[in-house]
Amino acid sequence: MKKSDKSRKIPSELTYNLPIIEFTGDRSVLVEGSTGVLKYDSEIVRINTRSMIIAFFGRGLTLKCISPTAVIIDGYITKTEFIR
Repeated sequence: MKKSDKSRKIPSELTYNLPIIEFTGDRSVLVEGSTGVLKYDSEIVRINTRSMIIAFFGRGLTLKCISPTAVIIDGYITKTEFIR
């Protein structure tokens, strides 16, 4: 296996405890690095992470999956806000 074929994951010491956020269009978002859900209703979801709070605004928002370190939100996401 060549060096370029190895995983391209960024080492955690380089991300400064920042969450990893992966959007699928405006319909779904995965937040890795979550430390808890602060607020949840159909129009706003606030997620706590080690370095910031992330607020997702939209319509019909639901928590599809919650684990100790990740959250998946489904619905129509119209705005994202980062609060330090």
